Amino acid sequence: MIKYALRCTNEHEFEAWFNSSAAFDDQKRAALLRCPVCETDKVEKALMAPRVVTKKGHTLQQLPSETAATPSAPEPAPNPKTGGPDTYAPVSSDPRHTKIVDLMRQLRQHVEATTEDVGKRFAEEARKIHYDETEPRGIRGEATAQEVRDLQDEGVTVTPLPRLPDDHN
Repeated sequence: MIKYALRCTNEHEFEAWFNSSAAFDDQKRAALLRCPVCETDKVEKALMAPRVVTKKGHTLQQLPSETAATPSAPEPAPNPKTGGPDTYAPVSSDPRHTKIVDLMRQLRQHVEATTEDVGKRFAEEARKIHYDETEPRGIRGEATAQEVRDLQDEGVTVTPLPRLPDDHN
């Protein structure tokens, strides 16, 4: 997993996790990336400092040859569940960011509670529902970026569930 700092054309900054840099490129090409504040799909990678973790889990904050005057990266906030450092730190401490993440979590929980998980058969099941080949119902599952584009080209409405910072921890 890789975390990118992102910025939209309206200067809103946020973070997102991707399986790889190619996954970011695929989602950008498919216009699946959206700013959580203004919903624009005009999103680019923002400048960010790399974070290096050693084998023992310590964060390497500066090279030994750097002077003490060089600022180091801030320590991550403690994770309330584990008491240890948290692996996710939002770009902004703006309370609106926390509220947005909470709302996305509630949305995801609602969708998971009220839909059927069809797994990797998502594209196939979505087409069957769209073409009235099966009973209409709410479904969720997995689809590749290409499958999502194909569904959208056919007029099938699909919406990706928001991925939250703690989804893969």
